[in-house]
Amino acid sequence: MKINKKYFFHLLTLIFFWGNFAFCNFSSFAQNSNSEDNNLPTITGSFSEDSLKVGKHIPFKITFVHNYDKEVVFADSAYDFEPFEWVKTEAFPTQTDSKGIATDSAIYWLRTFELDTIQTLKLPVFVLNQETGDTLKYFTEVSTKETEFVLSEANLATMLQKDSITFYQNTTFIEIPRFVNYPLYGLIVVVLLVGIILFFVFFGESIRRGYRLKRLQSQHEKFIQEYANQLKQIENSEATDHTLGMWKAYIEKLKNEPFTTYTSSEISRLTKNESLGQNLKVIDRAIYGGQIDENTELALRNLKNYAINIFEKRLAELRVTSENDLNKNSKKQNSSVEKQVKKRNKKLNQEENV
Repeated sequence: MKINKKYFFHLLTLIFFWGNFAFCNFSSFAQNSNSEDNNLPTITGSFSEDSLKVGKHIPFKITFVHNYDKEVVFADSAYDFEPFEWVKTEAFPTQTDSKGIATDSAIYWLRTFELDTIQTLKLPVFVLNQETGDTLKYFTEVSTKETEFVLSEANLATMLQKDSITFYQNTTFIEIPRFVNYPLYGLIVVVLLVGIILFFVFFGESIRRGYRLKRLQSQHEKFIQEYANQLKQIENSEATDHTLGMWKAYIEKLKNEPFTTYTSSEISRLTKNESLGQNLKVIDRAIYGGQIDENTELALRNLKNYAINIFEKRLAELRVTSENDLNKNSKKQNSSVEKQVKKRNKKLNQEENV
């Protein structure tokens, strides 16, 4: 089939012009789309009423236009609307057009009790980035309203009603630095130290003496019990020697002399007690000669009586000293105590000799 060259040339020219026209339109459309995308997001906000009255609810409308894939969050009741107070929020569903542009809007109902002539407000919208976890804030332009100081009796009565007042609790933790009153603590420590020193100055000697009396009585009771148990086991020279050593150790504590290092003859000579010397000789024969009989047990019992006698003397001395400190100006009482001690010691000596 033959094609006319003239018509073929006109056809190519027509195709070229139509292609160029379509390309220009598409580029213009793409540029317009990109221009619209670059202008997003946009935020607007304004009061819906012309006047602002103290205590009266006033709506504030906010509109946010953005790409459909953005996650948008409006401010809630926890946000600081100062100088206004939040009353309630009306949120509207998201509207998305065919180009993927979404529109979110909400109306905040607010009120104020401030007496400033001009009051301003701007509110944010939060956009969450799910990939990075960041949050972007977009604020409305500052909206200004002139306050009308008109308060009707009905509004005043409503405001003064107890049930109509809404209280908001703020549980935000605020760490307050602790204040340490070092001068006060220092004064308390000084007073305590002075009190302790004065206490020991006036009562320290009495406390120490009471402690010595208590310890002396406790040691004596322990010795009597252990010595009595040991007397029941006198069967050989070793048991007898152990009992004698127990007696020497106890007398050493009472007299504060090294009785454990003394021999029987040295003890007899130092104490100047013939009866005690005779008893020690009987015990020495039992230890070194193996002569254990009734006399051995009797001699050990006499040693116990001698220890009791020394204990009574020591106890009386401590008590007399205590009474002398408490009654320094009473000579008669001191002499009577000494007489009682001598009488008691004389009686114990007589019992020991018997």
